[in-house]
Amino acid sequence: MQLGKATSVSVGLSRSPLGFFSGSTRRMSMFSLTLLFIELRILRRATAHFI
Repeated sequence: MQLGKATSVSVGLSRSPLGFFSGSTRRMSMFSLTLLFIELRILRRATAHFI
């Protein structure tokens, strides 16, 4: 599912029952949460602003 141009959300199955991950780079950030083998992943891309 796309939420605007820079954010995407996906739901899928995971191998572990519980999990959490949050990380970011210069170009994007990712948040992942797993509950009862269902994984919710949010990926946000940084938009480039040119001056």
